[in-house]
Amino acid sequence: MFILLKWVKYYTKEIAKALKVISFGSVMILTVVVIKYKPAYEVSLSGEKLGYIENKDKIELKIKKDREDTSGNVAFKEQTAMPEYALKLINRDKQTQEKEVLMAVEDATIITYKTYAVTVDGMTQTTVSSEEEAKSIVDNIKADVDENVIGLNIGIIEQYTTDLNIQTQEEANGILNNIKVAKIIEYNAKQEEKRKADVEKAKKKIISNKTITSVGTIAGVSLSRPVNGSITSRYGSRSSIRSGAHTGLDIATSSGTPITPIASGTVTYAGYKGSYGNLVIVSHGNGIESYYAHCSKIYTAVGQTVDRNTVISAVGSTGNSTGPHLHLEIRQNGNTLNPENYLY
Repeated sequence: MFILLKWVKYYTKEIAKALKVISFGSVMILTVVVIKYKPAYEVSLSGEKLGYIENKDKIELKIKKDREDTSGNVAFKEQTAMPEYALKLINRDKQTQEKEVLMAVEDATIITYKTYAVTVDGMTQTTVSSEEEAKSIVDNIKADVDENVIGLNIGIIEQYTTDLNIQTQEEANGILNNIKVAKIIEYNAKQEEKRKADVEKAKKKIISNKTITSVGTIAGVSLSRPVNGSITSRYGSRSSIRSGAHTGLDIATSSGTPITPIASGTVTYAGYKGSYGNLVIVSHGNGIESYYAHCSKIYTAVGQTVDRNTVISAVGSTGNSTGPHLHLEIRQNGNTLNPENYLY
């Protein structure tokens, strides 16, 4: 029994010594580990190691905040993969890669943007960031033109895309203005072609409508009647629809009847002019001018040279008129003459 107690006492001391040695060694090892190493999370994304971070919660909070940020044109975000974390001990002087990890997570996020496209004939011409900008652009483009006349079929489409490609309002206005100008040029070209076709049609019609023959002269200029018809208001007459004496001769005939000039000359006016309505003025030289008013259509243009066979317009009832007729004026050096003395 004595021997057993002695043995126990001996080994107890030895164990205590060993435990002291082990504790001291553990403390030393732990001290070395603490001095040389630090804990960090190794981050992986879809099996690819991205780097190390110190604070997992802080990184997760930043990722969540970025995912919920839908400022600007962002409609929504979708992460294709979530990061995975593994706790490691790394060398204390080793730099962590929080910034790189966040960038990699951002690259793995699909961002869908909401934008507004302005279309012409169903084709997207420009894209802007807001509906207000799109409406402002459309209003600007529609100003001063009838889009139905020139064929400017313009609209706005809300669209969702992962490719954010938008223009400033100034850039978008420039793009659409160019399209509008092109449409106007195209429309004017078509109108000119139509005008030429109408002239040719009127020229053919005039063969059966009237015969061009000289019926008088003035200042050496040979004259012919611009239309055949009934005289309804003579030169110098007065009426409740006029402010003064009649300055020309009214010849009534059906609307659309071709009008030819009384003599060769140059067109000096072709357009709408107050009570005259659609008006054509031809200068014949030697101070002689002729006026053709209330036309339904004009087939000529300023600067065009015409002769007695040229169809310059068609009978109508535009301006101050009570029915289809030609108001014909003849002027010499600005003074009106009675057309009936020379033509009818």
